[in-house]
Amino acid sequence: MIKIDDYAYTSGLKDVHPVEKVSFALIFLFFTIISKNISVACFTFTVMSILVIFKAKIPYIAYLKLLFVPFVFLLTSLVAILFSIAPIYQEDLEVLWMAEIGLWQIYISSYSIQQSYELATTILASVSCLYFLVLSTPLNQFIWVLKKVKLPTVFVELMGLTYRFIFVLLEKMNEIYIAQSSRLGYQNYSSWFYSVAQLIVSLFVKSMLSAKQLQIAIDSRGGDEHLYDVDLSMGYNRGHFVIIFISFVTLFMIYVMSKS
Repeated sequence: MIKIDDYAYTSGLKDVHPVEKVSFALIFLFFTIISKNISVACFTFTVMSILVIFKAKIPYIAYLKLLFVPFVFLLTSLVAILFSIAPIYQEDLEVLWMAEIGLWQIYISSYSIQQSYELATTILASVSCLYFLVLSTPLNQFIWVLKKVKLPTVFVELMGLTYRFIFVLLEKMNEIYIAQSSRLGYQNYSSWFYSVAQLIVSLFVKSMLSAKQLQIAIDSRGGDEHLYDVDLSMGYNRGHFVIIFISFVTLFMIYVMSKS
């Protein structure tokens, strides 16, 4: 996860204006979430994945690893949606598979399968849109966009600080884990639990110290106003706006055709 920030600053799309990237991603994200259409979601996921791998030039192995994280959580949700429980005497169920346990029956219906498809495709497509933004847009460009849409200064600065602290904590956690492993931690169940407990405590202490040091640094510079004064000298590309418009029309047509 620490390399996400590195990918954003070395991406092949880092020099594209952030308004163009945000507009492009939000159009796909909007159609994906609002329509909840499998065809739209598959198209979104395909386009975003191609751009991340071939235009942003992110290693496909790294991209797959990033997709694996939400996919694991998605599987737990799919199990709850796919399998239904009903009393054994209940009838008029569109059952494709069923197992009886005492007075209850666990079954899979065509409706639950359809719901699972829609949920899986919508989530993966939405995640691909967010990864497109995160992996191609450095933090200073995000901050610039947020300021241009007139979000409160406190919100913008909190977002910037939170984003930075995520990577600081991950780096600290990795350092602590390496130190524990070099001292034969995580060798068995008892040492694993003890090491994890020590890691959590150490991480909490280090995070508090880092926050205190940051506050001292802010106060020494005269307060916490305008931590992120960002000025971009990047120009817009008319061709990119044409692509954004074509994408909007294409998504709308896919949605309409899939409904007809």
